[in-house]
Amino acid sequence: MRNTQEYKSLYDMCARDGCVICRLVLENTSRYLEHWKYELFTDVGVRQELRRARGFCHRHTWQLARMGASLQLAQAYRDIISDTVERLQQGEAVMGRFRRLKETKREQGSCPACRSEVKAEERYIHTLRRALLEEEFYERFSTSHGLCLEHFRQASEAKVAGDWLAKLRAAQLLCLQRLDEQLGELIRKHDYRFRDEPHGPEMVSWKYAAGIVAGEE
Repeated sequence: MRNTQEYKSLYDMCARDGCVICRLVLENTSRYLEHWKYELFTDVGVRQELRRARGFCHRHTWQLARMGASLQLAQAYRDIISDTVERLQQGEAVMGRFRRLKETKREQGSCPACRSEVKAEERYIHTLRRALLEEEFYERFSTSHGLCLEHFRQASEAKVAGDWLAKLRAAQLLCLQRLDEQLGELIRKHDYRFRDEPHGPEMVSWKYAAGIVAGEE
């Protein structure tokens, strides 16, 4: 037992402040994310697994962002956004696994702030559906960054169908197609052959992709 790495790590961590397990788990996660940032993000199997998982969770997505993994996130999350664009074009419901952050909030019924947040989500989504029937709002929404995939799923799951749903899907498709093109430009301009080309909004598109897939920071 004393010769195992886990034992030695636990033993050493006992000299530091805080929960020894929390600290070891956090350090292990940081090592994994560093490994993904520098090596694993190009691994075909890992990339496919992340695609099936619909990206990292909210916390680890933005942890990677703080670690400077902008290009890596752009490449990984473009896969997910491209999949979503294709499914919307084919008329499929964009479901799959979405951010567990939202499920957790609903499970934390004792927290007043969480309850307030859920009620606010419901109010704004209800208003959004009605507003989409106004042409002025629809045009403005179509030029925005759209909804994150979790809120798009919530907004699409209304019990009452109507013209708003078709408008929501059409506007979201336009937003995602625009983002997909920007991500493609960002990735292309990281090639040394094109690095001297003028930079535009595509250079921050990875942040929008992270927000779309994992939820805003």
